[in-house]
Amino acid sequence: MSMSGKQMDQFIVLGGRILVLAVFLAIWEICTLTVVDPFFISSPSRIGAYLGKELTDAGFYYDLYISSVELTIGYAVGALAGIVAGVLLARWELIARIMDPFLIALNSIPRMALAPLLIIWFGIDMMSKIVLAGMMVFFVTFFNTIGGIRSVDNRLCEVSRVLGCNEWQVFTKVMLPSASSWIITGLKMSLPFALIGVIVGEFMAASAGIGYRLNMFTTTYNITGAMTVILLIMVLMTLLNEVMSRIEDRLLRWRPSTGRTPEARETG
Repeated sequence: MSMSGKQMDQFIVLGGRILVLAVFLAIWEICTLTVVDPFFISSPSRIGAYLGKELTDAGFYYDLYISSVELTIGYAVGALAGIVAGVLLARWELIARIMDPFLIALNSIPRMALAPLLIIWFGIDMMSKIVLAGMMVFFVTFFNTIGGIRSVDNRLCEVSRVLGCNEWQVFTKVMLPSASSWIITGLKMSLPFALIGVIVGEFMAASAGIGYRLNMFTTTYNITGAMTVILLIMVLMTLLNEVMSRIEDRLLRWRPSTGRTPEARETG
């Protein structure tokens, strides 16, 4: 059975990714055997062996559970607050003009610089990590939501009003669907920021979590353990990104296949 053009492209892309990964790992392994002391960068073979040890350690799954709870709550709260605030300020232009300089000033604050203060205010338990993750997510979703609502073609709104739609119907049937690609892109792009917030918060002060585990390995000069945790974080983020991509494709299945999703405003 012959493959279609699309299937062939997917096969080539997958093969290319596997090849790039294999070449990278081979060069890394060779370097640790010849020119670089593996104490500093470990090696793929050592990381692979340590990965099996981590996956059979009950403490790893407890740390993963703690980080997952913090990530889920922080992401959900930050995303919801960002979307609601973006919709409201996009609809209330006067309020948006009043709040604009304050929002820009708040967005200019590096969220990582607030991490020590959040730990002082909320303690080393989960709350400080949830707040930090929520703050990381809020501005990305907020600016994408407000940008998406403002980008809606006013002519579409006027036509819907002429056809008898009230303001609520104009918003739910015209404005929100038109801005949905912006909003979903903001949700997708903010997901790594939420994970970064959780990991950094745990790295600075925590009694459990993936970031705590990473800090434990680095402070004891266990480079292989630290690199293994970093690998697991990368895999986790890749899986979460794939889930968000599937949700995006599902929600935006009406979008033409040639359409491009707007870029999210990155904040940090």
